[in-house]
Amino acid sequence: MKVPISKSIFTEEDISHVIQPLSDGWVVQGPKVQKFESMWSQFTKAEYSIATTSCTSALFLSIDSLNLEEDDEVIVPALSWISTANVVENVGCKTVFCDIDLSTFNINLDDLRSKITNNTKAIIPVHLFGYPIDIEIIKGIIGDRKIHIIEDAACGFGSYVDDIHVGTKGTFGCFSFHPRKAISTGEGGMITLNDKKYLNKIRSLRDHGMDYSNDIQNSKPSFMKDHQNAGYNFRMTDIQASLGISQMNRSDKILREL
Repeated sequence: MKVPISKSIFTEEDISHVIQPLSDGWVVQGPKVQKFESMWSQFTKAEYSIATTSCTSALFLSIDSLNLEEDDEVIVPALSWISTANVVENVGCKTVFCDIDLSTFNINLDDLRSKITNNTKAIIPVHLFGYPIDIEIIKGIIGDRKIHIIEDAACGFGSYVDDIHVGTKGTFGCFSFHPRKAISTGEGGMITLNDKKYLNKIRSLRDHGMDYSNDIQNSKPSFMKDHQNAGYNFRMTDIQASLGISQMNRSDKILREL
């Protein structure tokens, strides 16, 4: 008998939610994405959430927003999905691999201390398989050095440390909605952050570099705005967000069944 690595379960309510934007005719990033972002912030207690096409693009946008240079180093665990390291290579800075703790499969804190140099600008700790690592300990290791923490919380939905949801202690947290995850939008991701100074920059990079600095409603479309950054098309659709909304409506039930 073949046992699948995962199986997506979609309810009649999920299907009904997906049909709604098809009926309304608004299928690109719009009000459903905005609602999904709001629900995610409410669930994780993050100040802001930004929906993306995947956790990979969430990681990429997070690190790209920091304006790192070629000689800058980013520390990543040696055991993770390839995206954790790929995004560092893709933005053009240096990947530094750190050993893992075999008792948790998360980043090894002793090895992390030895890998930090004057060129270290960011660390991407992974909450591997949803097992949370204490970000406060990593902050203690960093001390007064200006090093950003980008939490790879791809599997971190419903994971907490001291009643604080993962993905909310670093500069950024990045989540996945791949079909193997507890909440799935087919493909999709989310960035959580608490520092407003990165908010519009990431929204801009997500949407072709469009200027979001004066927007009240961050999903309101306009094709006459300035484009201030060399951005990308990493926008989630309202179809995907509708599926995410439906699943977030029963998030407690999903967590109980995990």
